[in-house]
Amino acid sequence: MGVQMPSAWDSASQIPLNLPATGWILLSSFLVFIMVPSIGLLEAGLTRRKNVIHALMKSLTAVGIMSVVFVLVGFSMAFNPNSLGGLIGQPTDFAVGNGFNTLWPVALDASGAPASGTPLPVYLLFQTMFAAVTLALIGAGVPERMKFGAWMAYCLFVSLIVWPLLAHWVWSPNGILGTLGTVTGLLPGLGVRDFAGGVVVHVQAGVAGLAITLALGASIKRRHTMQLRAGGGLATASDGAEASHLEREGAERYGYSIPLAVIGTALLWFGWFGFNPGSSLDLNVQSALAAVSTNLAAALGGVVALLMARRLDGRWDPIVAISGILGGLVMITPNAGYVDVVGATILGVLAGVVTVLAMKAMEKYLYRVDDPVGGFPVHGVNGLIGSIVVPIFANPDVAGIGGLTQAGLLYGGGGAAATWLLLQTVGVLISTLFVFGTSWGFVKVAAAFMPVRATVREEIQGLDLTDHGVAAEVETDTMPVGATATPAF
Repeated sequence: MGVQMPSAWDSASQIPLNLPATGWILLSSFLVFIMVPSIGLLEAGLTRRKNVIHALMKSLTAVGIMSVVFVLVGFSMAFNPNSLGGLIGQPTDFAVGNGFNTLWPVALDASGAPASGTPLPVYLLFQTMFAAVTLALIGAGVPERMKFGAWMAYCLFVSLIVWPLLAHWVWSPNGILGTLGTVTGLLPGLGVRDFAGGVVVHVQAGVAGLAITLALGASIKRRHTMQLRAGGGLATASDGAEASHLEREGAERYGYSIPLAVIGTALLWFGWFGFNPGSSLDLNVQSALAAVSTNLAAALGGVVALLMARRLDGRWDPIVAISGILGGLVMITPNAGYVDVVGATILGVLAGVVTVLAMKAMEKYLYRVDDPVGGFPVHGVNGLIGSIVVPIFANPDVAGIGGLTQAGLLYGGGGAAATWLLLQTVGVLISTLFVFGTSWGFVKVAAAFMPVRATVREEIQGLDLTDHGVAAEVETDTMPVGATATPAF
């Protein structure tokens, strides 16, 4: 029968070790980890030279802080089925190595009981990478203005509170949003379904980035280009900068290295094969279909966005293509294990259109937000829409492999699917409001105790020098030994 070990959900029960699933989840964990530095490369490529190191360091710090907190207490709070009112997992059951000699269920029998599992540390590592990616994506959405010390404090705040709460609500077996149909009595046994992180990762990342940028206010570059519009308040010499410095700041272009951003996007696409197919938690038909759906949606999102850019702006815009690819990946993420090829095709095309329209709308109506990486239009908007439409596109022939037998509206789900769509929408909106409120509130509260936003002088110099004391590129002229390449004021 093979190795039998206690189930993490019920230590009195013995379940067999699933070796293929264990290998698959480990490989997927490594693939997801690749996404963390890839996000740093993407941000570094799309911002400005003087903030490249800051971008990369935010990603590395995200995985560092989240990895420590998750082992100590975060995993137990997020995934423990021993739930405190469906709001948070009992924090000590899997804390500091507790329960590491158990198997986390990865397959259920017909009655819903665990049929096999993987060692708990393997599943913990997999989910640690998801949490780290979320933080790294938030960091990419708040470029060039947030002080690094404040960023580290925010990472700790999210690792200890925000991510465990939201993950528990949606992904824990007894989370309040995952069981919303049972809690409300509208659709017992069902609630919010998020296959690989449309809500928990991408809605959180996009909305948190939007909240932080709004709380911080427009960058000096953006304020200068707005020319005092809507009370933006152009910085003056009293802020430590002369008019000539402000004019130079406004003239600097985003996009330090588009090739770097393209490489980061390609690596993200590669890592997503661990992100989505890995969420099947086993090597099966569902993981194979999730891989095909993921690839198809990314390809279509990129092609459609590129064609729209050519039509609307008259050029084959590489930044729009990058955004469309990522939009397709985000849109398919909550659906990947539930949809067939037809559903993935529709979602990929939809993502390309949504991404371009969201970028245009943000440039017109949210100009003050200053999001050169496209965190909100790519992750926030596609994450919201992709998560909400799960009850429309869910094909029971695909979703049933993972235990979701409810058909979506397009597959004859009828009234039950309509109710599910209502529950899904409510759950996504609750998650959105929670993430926005906590992120915006963090900036406002933290600002009373520490520097959160860079000063005018620091923005103009760049956070690479002011926060990290290094530059992305070493000067090659005849600078005296020991001199520092700092812009003069």
